Parts: sequence; C-alpha cells; structure tokens
Amino acid sequence: MENRTFVPNKLTLLTILMSSMVILMGAAAVAPALSLINDAFPEAGTQTVSLIVTLPALSVAITGFGMGYMADRFGKAKVLITSLIIFTIAGVSGFFLENLTLILIGRFVLGVGITGISSTTTALLSEYWTGTDRAKVIGYQSAAIGVGTLVLESLGGILSDIGWHYPFLIYLIGVPIIITGILSIKEPVSEVGFKTETVNENETSNGGKVLICYAIVFLAMFLMFSLPTNFSYYMIEIGQSLSMCGILLGVMGICQSIFSILYSRSTRRLNEMKMYSISFIMMAIGLGLLYINNMAAIWISMILVGFSLGALMPTVIAQLSTLSTAKTSGRIMGGYSVALNLSTFVSGTVITMFYTVVGSFQTIYLVLGSVSVVLAVACILYYLITSSKTELPKKELVSNITIDSDISITYDEIQMYSSILVPTDGSESSNYAVCKAIDIAKKNRSEITALFVVDLDRYTGLVGSITASESVMGMGNKISKEALDFVTEQCKNSGIKVTAKTMVGHPAEVISNESENHDLVVCGSLGRSNIPRLLIGSVAEKVARLSKCPVLICRKNMSR
Repeated sequence: MENRTFVPNKLTLLTILMSSMVILMGAAAVAPALSLINDAFPEAGTQTVSLIVTLPALSVAITGFGMGYMADRFGKAKVLITSLIIFTIAGVSGFFLENLTLILIGRFVLGVGITGISSTTTALLSEYWTGTDRAKVIGYQSAAIGVGTLVLESLGGILSDIGWHYPFLIYLIGVPIIITGILSIKEPVSEVGFKTETVNENETSNGGKVLICYAIVFLAMFLMFSLPTNFSYYMIEIGQSLSMCGILLGVMGICQSIFSILYSRSTRRLNEMKMYSISFIMMAIGLGLLYINNMAAIWISMILVGFSLGALMPTVIAQLSTLSTAKTSGRIMGGYSVALNLSTFVSGTVITMFYTVVGSFQTIYLVLGSVSVVLAVACILYYLITSSKTELPKKELVSNITIDSDISITYDEIQMYSSILVPTDGSESSNYAVCKAIDIAKKNRSEITALFVVDLDRYTGLVGSITASESVMGMGNKISKEALDFVTEQCKNSGIKVTAKTMVGHPAEVISNESENHDLVVCGSLGRSNIPRLLIGSVAEKVARLSKCPVLICRKNMSR
C-alpha cells in the first residue's frame, strides 16, 4: 500500500509522453503498407484490408468505457502497464502471421491495449499535475502525439518499402515504455479513498460539456483520419512513393507538435470554441489543397492539418480535465478514447465506400474540406449564441458596492452572477463568507458551488509523521463533510441550489482552475489555525491574483 503522496518525476513525465505517442497513430503505423497487404491478399478486397487500420478503433469504441471503469476501480497505473503489454504483443504479432483473419484478430486485441493507454495516460496527467503545470504537460502530450505521428508514420513508410510484414515491428516501441512505466508510474493517492460529494444538479451541465467535447473529437478525427487510412492509395494515385507518403504524414505530426508546444500561450487569449473554429478552418484549407495535384500544395496541406490538430487536441484534453475528478477521470477519458477511435473506424469505412462511388481521393478530400468549413461555422455560431446569453444588459450592472469589515452590497438590478463558487474549510471566517455568498445568491437567483480542497502536503506537515494514507483520508473526509454539510444546510434553508465538491490538490490552484466555471468567488480571509485542521486562509491572496472571475474576500470584524 502506498503510504505517501506520489510526486511525479521526470521519468514519470517521459513515460506519459512516450505512451501518448501511440494513442492516435498506434493503429495507423502500418497504414503505408496497406496497398502492399492488399496485393498479398487480393481475394480479401480493399475494404477488408483497410480493417487492419480501422479495426483497432472499433475495438476501442467497444471497450473504451469499460476500460475507463476498470481504471477508476482497480487503479490507473495497473491498467496502463497491462495495456502497454497487450499493445506490444498484439501489435508485433502481425509480423509473424500469414493469415489475414489472425492478423485482424490481433488488431482487435491491439485496440484493447490502445484503449487502456489512451484513457489512463490522460487521466493520470490530469491528476498528477495541476494549474499551469497541467496546461504545460497537456501541450507536451499533444506534441508527443505529433512526434508519434512523425516517428510511426515515417518509419512505417520506410519499412513498407522492405516488405508488408516489417511495419508491424514498430510496436516493439512498447518494450521501453513498459520498463519506464514500471519504474516511474504510481497510483495517485487521490484515487484511493477521498469521497467527492456532488449534488446532481451540476452533473447535467458538466455532462453536456463533456458530450460536446466528445462530438468535437469525433468529427475532427473523422476528417483527419481520412489521411493515414487512405493516403498511401492517394499517393500512388498521383504517382508518388510509399516512403514519401510516410514522410508527409510525419510532417503533419511534427507540425502538430510545434503548435501544441504553443498551447499554453494561445489558450490565454482564446476560449475553447474559438480554438475549435480555428482548428476546423485550418483543417478545411489543408484538406481542400489535396484536390490540387501538386506536391507543394500537399506539403502545405500536411502543415495546416498538423497545426489544426495541435490546436484542437490539447484544448479538448484540457477542457475534459477540468470537468473530471479523481473518481470519474478514467470513465471520462475512456469516453474520450471511444470518440477518438470510433471516428477513425467510421472514417475508414465511410470513405472507402465513398471512394467506390466517386473513384477519386482528390474529390473525397475536397468534399471533406467543405465539411470542415461547415463545422467551423457551427463552432462560431455556437460561440456567438452562448456568449450573447451570458452578456448582461447595462441596466443590470452593479450600481453601488461597499466593502468593509461587515460587507454590505446594494444592487439596482439582479442577476449579476448566475454561479458562485464558495471555497470553505469549515472555519468561522469561511462560514461567514458562506452567509455573504447566500445573500448575494438570493438577490441574483444564483447557484452556489461549495468547494473543499484537501491539500495532502499541508496535512502531512500538520500532523507530523503519518504512517498510513488511511489517516489522511479519514481526516480529509471528516473535515470536508463538516464544512460542506454546513454550506448545504444553509443553502437549502435559503432555497438556494447548491453543489458540494471535494477535490485534492494545492488549494490556490484548484480554486483558481475551478473559478473558470463560475461568475464569482466568495471566500473568507482566514482559515483554521489549530493543528488538526486545514489552513487555507493564506491562499486567499493567491486566489485573488489567479482567479478567472471576480473574487470577494470576506473579513468578519472579530471585535463585534
């Protein structure tokens, strides 16, 4: 049993990034050899042979939520290592097999491995790191996915020129990842015993946002995966070599990496829907350029599609990370894996059928570019509609706000805030802030989210020598229940809709990240000071600096 909080190190990060390399292109690593495999099994037909690339995606779609549940239930580190072993054995099996049916069975099993890798790496990322560190690592992960595209597709093209069997050797990349994973990946303490109490009203809202993320991933991957699954045929159609096919797909990957590194910088200026719109616009131009039978246009196309993925992938992952908890991250990221890979299966199947009708991949890419334009417009319209709903008329602005030791607030009109975040540690100062937040909520018809943050580092420092994680968990559960029960009771008595959350991490970072989903943060200026309890008052100043929305710090006049 793990007795201390696990702190990820550089080897942990390396393992996460190496595992991420195979998430997107693990199944497509052999794509450059599809035309040769088709020649080796002429009786099977092009559509059946294409299952070598698309069948793993179907496997992910079938097993994604189940693997996510297993990760939440049995531990993400265990599931990751097991999945890497499955990935390696099933992937390499194609090198030794001469029967197409057996190869396809191996490809389905490969999909199970990819499912576990995809859901656990992204879930572990969201739990190991918080705040700006998480944003950086998300950018690194998306860059690693791009590097994986470069390495796997380029190597796949080169090995295809030797023979159709050889690209299957690429899956030996799993061996060093397994070794580093065993040495550096541990279960986050947060998954073992902390309970999260959440009122159901907020789950519907978050569920809708999660579904939008899934839809974005599905549609983007449907468009993008028309390249690796069919690009070898396209290149042969215009008279180019399979090596050039692999190089161009690799260029797409490296461009994705470059753009992903810039992710944390760009996300400060653009919200999710703007990023999605830009991604689909770049995707549209890139796919449309493939209609031109010109190598310069094809190179530009790969660059633009790579940039598109570099903007879209980390944006989706970051948004899902904010919508998940240690208790649900496996399932949410499992759903992400389902959306990611189901789209690749549907893409390969639909486009192969479409080709039998139009007879030209150039025409197909032009049509897909047009679809991407429609999706970009849809994202823009969604952003305009949702942003217009959140804008307040001038008459609803605050006319007078006076803040002193007994804070009084006067409004001419309501509703200034629809969602109020109230961090609490159960202290007298926090409870005072709760009462003030309820006053504001009544006047604004607002909803309140009460947040208790368990800071494991501070617990360890306060209680001295903790020899068992159960001691920390019991303390966290007890104090959080007391604090959140007070907020819940006060809100219910006042007719205010309330959501209670317990999260693990550094309080200032967790509260600041959570503030992005609210219109106002109301917190006390002082936390609990006696030893068995959590000291969070010192974070108030940091929250005021880092919060994504206005912050009201309440200070009770203790002399009264």
